[in-house]
Amino acid sequence: MASTGNKAEGTCAVCSKAASNRCKDCKSIFYCSREHQVQDWAAHKRTCRAIKADQERADSHTLHKAEFDRIRIKYGLDKPDKADEIADLLTKSSTGEGGVSAPAFAERFGTSLEEAVVFLEWIQVGVKFKEETLDAAKKSGLAGSTAGGNR
Repeated sequence: MASTGNKAEGTCAVCSKAASNRCKDCKSIFYCSREHQVQDWAAHKRTCRAIKADQERADSHTLHKAEFDRIRIKYGLDKPDKADEIADLLTKSSTGEGGVSAPAFAERFGTSLEEAVVFLEWIQVGVKFKEETLDAAKKSGLAGSTAGGNR
């Protein structure tokens, strides 16, 4: 069970009194005492673990993005000519005209194999996000424009 920690002001999840102890793991629930935290653990455990997992995924994305940016800058992959070359390479691979593997990417742009994997994985994250966002927009009727600009 998570112990209390991270002092702040809130309301106890058990008795609604002022509380300054938070769940150490998810940091989202307050307790006025250790006893109330123990009492609430069975009810809070599933939510706590889900919140903590979401936080860890967010942290992982942040680290991955930071490494992607480091690689992009180190090798000048953010320069227009390199960005265009990467876009062409990725477009050809998605249309079946070719493929892009981490070893081929590393050789072409001078990165290490590990850096190529990190770079290409982050590109995949972006593509997946774009596809999911467009799908959601289409389902809600927000994608596309109407004829003549009328809405």
